[in-house]
Amino acid sequence: MTVPPVPPPTWGRFCVETSASPSLTTKVDRYRIEAVRNVRGEPLTGLEAGTKFVRLESISELPSGGGDLFGVTQHLVYTRAAERPDLVTTPLPGQDALCVVIPLTKSEAWWQLALDEREAMFRGATRAGHVEVGLAYARIILRKLYHSRPLPGSAWDFVTYFEFAPAHRPQFEALLAGLRDPAKNPEWNYVERESEIWLSRIGTLLT
Repeated sequence: MTVPPVPPPTWGRFCVETSASPSLTTKVDRYRIEAVRNVRGEPLTGLEAGTKFVRLESISELPSGGGDLFGVTQHLVYTRAAERPDLVTTPLPGQDALCVVIPLTKSEAWWQLALDEREAMFRGATRAGHVEVGLAYARIILRKLYHSRPLPGSAWDFVTYFEFAPAHRPQFEALLAGLRDPAKNPEWNYVERESEIWLSRIGTLLT
């Protein structure tokens, strides 16, 4: 079996368009915020429906801009070789795609767990776990995970970007419900803060 290559690390920042400072090597995805929803913990501030919003990406450095929604992609930690094709072959949903940014922070108790203890929750012996819940939708929902915890100034551990066709919104809602059900995914017990930013795409530009 040929294992698809993992893309190189990418720095990403999400912010209101007026605070963005793209460089010559920055990819800029432009959106309009449709809704901001608080899921758990302290809510997001400074973002509201109708605001123009951007995702800045660079493979060389963290793009300049405002806010604390930023991170960098990393190698796949909990993914097995047989699962990688499902994660790297998701087709692009198109210009009319629904886009959702979900920043998330976990408790200190989570970070005190050993790698094998965390992996046991991702792959529960008696329950689905994060991996099984997510893989069921990997072929129709595009996902990109930015790691934020080690970066100075970040208020989050992760920022995840999702993109999917409008027809697949019920499946995306089911994905979130599964990941937030501790009976299926015990990892949810360690989430302290989480929000959703729902977006509609305006355009993409490589400056």
